[in-house]
Amino acid sequence: MPNFKLLLVLSAALLATLPVHSQDFVQRSGTHLTLAGQTFRYSGPNIEWLGLEAYGPHDAAGPRYPSHFEIDDAFATAAEMGAKVVRAQTMGDTVGCPQCIEPEQGKFNEAAFQSSDYALAAANKHGMRLIIPLIGDCATCNFGGIGQYAAWNGKKNLQDFFTDPAMIAAYERHIDAVLNHVNAITGVRYKDDPSIMAWENCNMCGLIPLMTGGGQAGLAQVAAWTETIGAHIKQVDAHHLYLDTTGIFRYYPKALDNPSTDLVTFEYYPHWDAVMGPGGPATTAETFTHDAATVTARGKVFIVNEFGWDRTDWKTPEDFQHVLDTLAKDPNVSGDGFWTLQAHLDNFGFQPIPADNSNVAFAEKGECGEWWALYYPGIKTSINTTEDMAARAQQLRAHAYAISGTPVPPHATPPPPVITSLVIGGMVAWRGSAGAVRYSVERMDPGTTQWKTICDKCATDADDPWVDPHAAFFAHYRVTAWNADNAPSQPSQPR
Repeated sequence: MPNFKLLLVLSAALLATLPVHSQDFVQRSGTHLTLAGQTFRYSGPNIEWLGLEAYGPHDAAGPRYPSHFEIDDAFATAAEMGAKVVRAQTMGDTVGCPQCIEPEQGKFNEAAFQSSDYALAAANKHGMRLIIPLIGDCATCNFGGIGQYAAWNGKKNLQDFFTDPAMIAAYERHIDAVLNHVNAITGVRYKDDPSIMAWENCNMCGLIPLMTGGGQAGLAQVAAWTETIGAHIKQVDAHHLYLDTTGIFRYYPKALDNPSTDLVTFEYYPHWDAVMGPGGPATTAETFTHDAATVTARGKVFIVNEFGWDRTDWKTPEDFQHVLDTLAKDPNVSGDGFWTLQAHLDNFGFQPIPADNSNVAFAEKGECGEWWALYYPGIKTSINTTEDMAARAQQLRAHAYAISGTPVPPHATPPPPVITSLVIGGMVAWRGSAGAVRYSVERMDPGTTQWKTICDKCATDADDPWVDPHAAFFAHYRVTAWNADNAPSQPSQPR
């Protein structure tokens, strides 16, 4: 039973810190988005793991709930990158595992909402909006979340998810459990929370009839299902927008006429062009313009839910900049989100690379975080150099301000690091700081009162823990973070 007095205190404290317009819902005005009566355009990251880490894509670590620090660090980093919207898959779509929202069909796990509750509070604090999918990937299911519902219902044909009344009803019960959940921190039902911008019906599930040979008949079934789900969401929730991410509008334009749909999107990865079939159209900057014109011509809002940022998608930073400029300058594009942002860990360093694979040839061409996971301000992976990731991260930051029509501000001052471990022999580990580019380490030797700089901006998160080559017994240490403008944080507490 929640402590309602505590909830009231927490809610009052939270409301006192909320940015202007944080209590307004993002709305649709024709083919554009508005917030508090003003046109709203955005860029931001996908942060897949805010509800459940290592759920999908597959991660050998297995599903776990992220810590509060990881969530806070992710939002602080997104804010440093100029984000206004975050797409957060696992805040609404998890099924089939003990830590999931729906571990068994029709049974819902309140404990699974704890991370999402905290993430919504953190989004409020930073004045950000969330796009929350309701079914998608799944590391523990065959063929994603839809495959889990098929298994639960004894179905072998995934297309049944769109046509079988029992499966549709089961999915609607999942939707109701998410939309009607009361946030244990804010006391607000998800369906009444303005920090949520849109509910997403699925993660490119319209590819199922394309991959199984369902043809136009199968696409028509997906389009009908899309309207059924949209009408249900709108009946339960009068506030939020409904996003169609089936991806079928390219192949079945009639789907754009569904009355419940507010926003329509596709996912853009030149990396995967070959998978979509030989001889198919290449994904270029002009692809965005074409799709945006198609969607807005039918009266819907167009956004880009996912796009790749790395060299396997856009070979050079110049190629990538052309894409970003195209998105920012096209008024038919209301927003975009890159895939995907990672965060610091509680103890030291960054979260491990998701969906990792040690085979470089596979990582180059397959499904692997070595190419798509972005660590701000940049790290080395088997696919990306530190310098290239860092440069592209800054391009993404500048783009977020460009698309929203605001000047690029100085980089935020990082929070003070927190020393988490100090081992005899001078090994110092610290909790990383959002936006930090470099770290300095100081030492105070026994019997002295002066701090001596022994690492002058010589360390990064890749060097954490850092080893003092001239360690002294019983010495004290402290760490300072530096941002990209060469501005320091406050030093950590000594240890």
